[in-house]
Amino acid sequence: LVDGLGDVFVKDESKRLGLQAFKVVGGAYAMLRFMCKRLALPMIEDHEALAEIQSKYAERFGITTFVTATDGNHGRGVAWAAKRFGQKAVVLMPKGSAPRRLQHLLDLGAQAEITDLNYDDTVEQAFQLGRDKGWVVLQDTTAPGYTEIPEWIMQGYTAMVHESLEVMQCGELPSFPSHVILQMGVGSMAAAVIGHFAALARDMPKFVVLEPNNAACGLASAKAGKLTEVTGDLETMIAGLACGVPSSIAWPILDEHADVFVSLDDKLAGNGMRLLKEHSIEAGECGGAAAGFLEYVMKSGCHKAEALRQILALGPSSTILVINTEGATDPENYDLQLTLPHAKPLEYPDLLSFEIGKAFQVASEQNAKRARTGDPSPSSK
Repeated sequence: LVDGLGDVFVKDESKRLGLQAFKVVGGAYAMLRFMCKRLALPMIEDHEALAEIQSKYAERFGITTFVTATDGNHGRGVAWAAKRFGQKAVVLMPKGSAPRRLQHLLDLGAQAEITDLNYDDTVEQAFQLGRDKGWVVLQDTTAPGYTEIPEWIMQGYTAMVHESLEVMQCGELPSFPSHVILQMGVGSMAAAVIGHFAALARDMPKFVVLEPNNAACGLASAKAGKLTEVTGDLETMIAGLACGVPSSIAWPILDEHADVFVSLDDKLAGNGMRLLKEHSIEAGECGGAAAGFLEYVMKSGCHKAEALRQILALGPSSTILVINTEGATDPENYDLQLTLPHAKPLEYPDLLSFEIGKAFQVASEQNAKRARTGDPSPSSK
């Protein structure tokens, strides 16, 4: 995929259930778990029990309305789950959302609209509707007193790690990633993936967290040393990452385990979309961000890219896992991006910024201590 690296594995979520994104694995899992809990039943473990759960739920509770806010993919997953499980979805989208993404929701039977608010304010509107109308908020970020459903959503996301490792380890030469590149909106997906790796009791990969320049709440939080909000319109082509407030349950995981937080210019997402297309992978803006980042870091001569290559020890021995989180969910922009010229890394010296995370700092201190004491074993980072 990118010269100068070892193996790069792309987990392609563009074909997930025909919805073009990974988000449904979280939203559907959380909705079904809510239904099971309300019935005082354990979470089902096979599809054969689904019909019985739906029948019992309909008999006792009828139809529940689930409300959520989305830039597109999360809401589409919630709308799909509501249709599949016999429930109702109401979906609010922030201003500037692509009309085609709205149409995806309507096609699934959701009640959906584009608001005149930014993402974070649209989330608050969804919570207000839940309070006013007695609807169930099914949101992938947290709020005061609201953590259970976001936790369930994160648990659903871990399916991607299981699937990825199953493929990486099934060949003649089983692989395990040395680096994992993760996109961050509120941080739920990134934290879920990192948390799953942490539970494997193996050497941890290096984790790189990516955000758009205008919505880099993770980088701002890392710099401040505490969960921090970024404000404004959060305007970016990478619409699925246009979030100004990290999830309160995701942030502690990211704070402890992420090695580097990176904010990107939109041009790098476009580069990644074109690069993945050359390898027959359809990637939307969020999906393209990781590939664009890798190409820029390996090919750019700017001091930030060179510093990241050194900090992350990226090179021929690296085994990298990238998640293509979405396909062309905004086909008009996808077609446009494929026609645009590549932003050549050597011609654009300042397309990213970064902040070192605690995990890298701790690993560096441990390695320095070992060097002083003569211990030859390096930190797992």
